[in-house]
Amino acid sequence: MKKILFAALLGLVGIMSSCSNSKQETYKEAVGLPDASVGDVVVFGDIRWYVIAKTETGCTLLSEKPVIKMPFNKAGYQVIGTWDKSTVRAWLNNQFYNTFTEEEKALITMTHNVNPANSEYGTPGGDDTDDYVFLLSVEEASALESTVLKCGYWYDMDNQWWWLRSPGMNKDYTAYVGNNSDGKNVADPMGDISGNEFGAVRPALNLSFTGQSVPAAYNRTAAEEENELAVISGSEIGDVVAFGRNTWYVADKTDGVCTLLSQGPVANMAYNDTKTDITWENCTLRTWLNKDFFNSRFSEGERASVVVTHNTYAKEDSPYEMDCGNDTDDIVYLFTYTESKTVSDEIRQCGVDWWLRSPGKNQNCAVFILGRSANLMGNDVQYRMGVRPVIRVRYAEQTTGQ
Repeated sequence: MKKILFAALLGLVGIMSSCSNSKQETYKEAVGLPDASVGDVVVFGDIRWYVIAKTETGCTLLSEKPVIKMPFNKAGYQVIGTWDKSTVRAWLNNQFYNTFTEEEKALITMTHNVNPANSEYGTPGGDDTDDYVFLLSVEEASALESTVLKCGYWYDMDNQWWWLRSPGMNKDYTAYVGNNSDGKNVADPMGDISGNEFGAVRPALNLSFTGQSVPAAYNRTAAEEENELAVISGSEIGDVVAFGRNTWYVADKTDGVCTLLSQGPVANMAYNDTKTDITWENCTLRTWLNKDFFNSRFSEGERASVVVTHNTYAKEDSPYEMDCGNDTDDIVYLFTYTESKTVSDEIRQCGVDWWLRSPGKNQNCAVFILGRSANLMGNDVQYRMGVRPVIRVRYAEQTTGQ
């Protein structure tokens, strides 16, 4: 793997783990916008970003960590998976873009991206594009410092590879940033197959501060909230929609209520802070989801649209006959084992393991999704892994009894 060097950016731009907790990375202190300099970390839209370029009127941001894992281009979607036709571009400029408020969108400028052929293999790069959100090219990524190129995932995985928008060695491959044989993070023009589900996505965008102030808090207008519900109303099971600060799979629609499963993990957390016999009813993850997560990720109007769910258990949810605990009433919750089987393999696969609320083989374990299937033995409740919340949103008036 060769690292392509440039003087500056072009343009403005597994198996169940052991019970020990994963190591934590050290946060770089965030600097306020628009006073940040190149190399600083800022917070915009509740996401931490590196400032990778700056002018007198704006700056270019690259997310500090991946926001999701997904294919660059879903298998079979296009014969030629160039950036202009890719499914990841569509997601970034639609669902992901809509997790920002109108106030925040007013700061995001349209970027004209040139998409040249691969400099080593000659693979066509597709048409130029105009994007609100984009991925870096090989040339743009190669101009960055190694500390910016390296990224973990959910602040645990030591080194996660991530997609670029440049083509790879042929029409089925896309370039990425990863480790070379010397252990250095570099842009790889050879790339990986575009349909790889484990590639991470680090968005980039341009902000302009001319005549605009940076929003101090998350705020949705009534019109924005109504539009979110309208999109959910017109969605079908399996679609991805934006609601609050997250993107979600539509898992079910019944009588004006839509069940949403977060598209990717929203955190990497323990099911319970200590290793002890526990059920969903009393675990610390349930408390976090229903308080901290719910209150920070949704506006007042969005919270009013989320309905309380009475959660019960089926016999199949505990094949080892552990205690599932009492029924609970939750605003935010996790799927049980049986509920997780109601969604497709593609939806279950999110690139990391993630918790279910069903008990495992022992009372101090909980079931989790490994790849596309549930590990019914479970993992110790104090182990950290992905959290994919579930909410139910009322988008229309009730017509029959629930």
